[in-house]
Amino acid sequence: MNQNMLFVAVVGGLRDLDQAQRAAAEATGKLIGVELAKAGFGLVVYFSDPESLEPHVVSGYIGGLAGGVGAIRVRYAESQRGQVRFGNDEITRPELFQHDLFPGPDWEAPFYRSLAEKAGVDAVLLLGGARSTLIAGNIAVARELPVLAVNSFGGAANKIWSELANRSARLDAWGTRPAANFIQRLKSECQTAADARRELARGELLIAGLKAQGHRVAYAAGAFVLLLTTLLLGLAPNPLPVSYPFLMLLGLSCAGATGSLVRTVLWGPENSVPRTSLLLGCIAGFTVGLTYLLPQWVGDTGILTDRSDGITVAHKIQFAYAVLVALSAGIGFDTVFNKLRDEAGKRAVGPATG
Repeated sequence: MNQNMLFVAVVGGLRDLDQAQRAAAEATGKLIGVELAKAGFGLVVYFSDPESLEPHVVSGYIGGLAGGVGAIRVRYAESQRGQVRFGNDEITRPELFQHDLFPGPDWEAPFYRSLAEKAGVDAVLLLGGARSTLIAGNIAVARELPVLAVNSFGGAANKIWSELANRSARLDAWGTRPAANFIQRLKSECQTAADARRELARGELLIAGLKAQGHRVAYAAGAFVLLLTTLLLGLAPNPLPVSYPFLMLLGLSCAGATGSLVRTVLWGPENSVPRTSLLLGCIAGFTVGLTYLLPQWVGDTGILTDRSDGITVAHKIQFAYAVLVALSAGIGFDTVFNKLRDEAGKRAVGPATG
């Protein structure tokens, strides 16, 4: 089955027609089924009773499958198990029928939901019918699905046709043009609707991307402001010696977080999570910055004292340089972590053999 196949829900009833009208309606259903098959549509059907439209459309549809490629989705409730069967048509071409059993006894649930679901059907065919056909038609109209309403046999289909005709002066009555023309117009409307849905989905993705980018920018701005605050406090004329080591470590974390978040804003993946980048950036900045500072603290412990003269200009420059190192670590944090992950994945974990 073609994954891009368009599906038409077949809805209608012949119960209220007289014998002559019923024979004409059955012939019309078969003719439409043939044309739907030729146009490459699939069918969604719900009932197999002869007084319903579906079996007649199915019969014509199978007869019109010159290449043998088609699909008929049969949707029904648990209470209808074993009742919705299409006789010789299903025996002859069983591979075409896909039975979709809907849990629950209510037949209206699978019927109406298939019309309301976004991935249910692409168009609706209406002929005759009463209350359920009228509801189905109104659902299709509300969803702006392409509708082929055959108005020649009255009933709910004629009411829907009249409603659509009031909206568009170009809507032709059934019988004024060949059936194939109606089907081609239905297919064109389906393709136009599909294009519109794709454009809408593309727009929604764009909006979602802009929102996500806004979140990343907000996180990056917050981390940068906090980094500037720690730098200003650390480079102040008389910083408190007792809190200076803590201020430096906080600055390293903020620098790493800023670098990682800026990277995600500029060239990170669209699905990156700001909180993850924030956490990993903090870890990378803290680890790399502290690795840079520890050897220097071993040779000069003045920064670790709480004397008022313990913090010199050299220590402040050392702090600023460590922040730059942590910032660079944050920018490249994902490269480092991804490389470590890849290396870990290459190594087998388990008991040694030999």
